[in-house]
Amino acid sequence: MKTFQHLTNPVLYSGPGEIQRLAELVDPAIPVFFISGAHFVNTAAWQTLESQLRLAGCKFQRQTVHGEPGPDIVDDLTEQADRFKAGCVVGIGGGSVLDAGKAVAAMLCQEGSVQDYLEGVGTKEPKGKTVPFIALPTTAGTGSEATKNAVLSRPGPAGFKKSFRHDAFIPSIAIIDPELAMECPPETTLACALDAFSQLLESCVSTAATPLTQALSRQGLRLFARGSRLFSDNLYQSPVELSLRWDLAMAAYLSGVTLANAGLGTVHGIAGPLGAFTSVPHGVACGSLLPRIFTILTQEMQVEALDEVGAWLSRGIDAIPQPDDFTVALDYMNSWVEQLPKLREYGLTEQYLDSVVIASGNKNFPIQLSAQQMRDILSACI
Repeated sequence: MKTFQHLTNPVLYSGPGEIQRLAELVDPAIPVFFISGAHFVNTAAWQTLESQLRLAGCKFQRQTVHGEPGPDIVDDLTEQADRFKAGCVVGIGGGSVLDAGKAVAAMLCQEGSVQDYLEGVGTKEPKGKTVPFIALPTTAGTGSEATKNAVLSRPGPAGFKKSFRHDAFIPSIAIIDPELAMECPPETTLACALDAFSQLLESCVSTAATPLTQALSRQGLRLFARGSRLFSDNLYQSPVELSLRWDLAMAAYLSGVTLANAGLGTVHGIAGPLGAFTSVPHGVACGSLLPRIFTILTQEMQVEALDEVGAWLSRGIDAIPQPDDFTVALDYMNSWVEQLPKLREYGLTEQYLDSVVIASGNKNFPIQLSAQQMRDILSACI
C-alpha cells in the first residue's frame, strides 16, 4: 500500500458546442486576455464567441502564438497582458498555445522572466499563484488542459525544452469541445493522437502509477482505440467524424490527467531533448519513438495494456484481450509511424544523437534502456 495525491482541474466541461459557455464563465468586470493559434481567428467559432463577449460587455484582448513557445514569447505576452490589466487568461489552441497561456497566467503573478523559473535552467522557484486560466484544446494531443506544467523551448545546439511547473498551474477550467478540432488536418490529427497515445501507455506502465491513473489511462486507451478509426479508416468528413473527434479529445484529456499524476517514461524522456536540438513537432517525435521503445519493453516483460489495446483496435472496445494481442498493437503503431515524416526532415542528424541521448532519461519506465539502445532507436528514426 502506498500513499499518493491526485491533481486535476476543478471544473471540466465536455461536449459539442461547449465553447459557448465561455461568455458566461468570464466575469465582465475582469479584463480577459485570449491566446490562440493563427487559424482559430478565422473560424466561425471565434466570430460567434467575439460577438457573445461584446454583447456581455466583456473587455478582452487577443494575441496569437505560432509554433512552440519559448521564454521570449511568454515574456512578451505577459507584458502585453499586464499592460491590459488582465485578470483572466483563456487559451484556445493546440498544446503550444495552451502552454503559452498557462505560463502567461502564472507569470502575471511572478517577477522577472519565465526563464528564471524553468526547471534545470532557472534558479527561482515559482510562487503558487496564477490568475484564472481557462483551457480549450483544438487538437487532441498533449493534454496540457489537464496538467500543471507549461513546456517552453529554445531549439538549437545549445537549446533546451523545459517545464515551468507548479500544482497551482493546472487550468481552473477545461473545456473539451470536439467541434474545435473538426478542421484539424489529418497529418496534425495523427501526430497529436500519437502523443496522447504514448502518454496513456507510459502512464499506464509507469512505476509511479496509482489506482486512479491505472483506471483512467485504461479508459483513455479505450477511447483512443475507438477514436483512432478516424485516421485508420480515413473517416474524415464522414457522419461519425465529430464523435470520433470527441473520443480522441477525451483520450488526450485523460492522458494529461494521468501524466500529471503518474509521470511519463522513456518515450517522453527522449522526445523532450529531441525538441531541444531539432524542430521536430512533439507528436511526431513521440509517435516515431513509441513502437520502437515498447517493442523493447515487450521483450523483457508482459505489457497487459498492449494486449488490451491490440484487442480493442482489432476487434472493438468490448473485445477480451488474448496473449498475443500486443503484436497487433505494435503493428498498428508501426503502420501509423509509416505515415509520419522521418526525423531528418526536422534537422536530426547523426551528429546530434549523442547529445540527445545524454540529455534523455528513463524516469518512471519499467525498464532502463542503455545509452546504446537509445542511440540505436534514434538512428532508426532518421
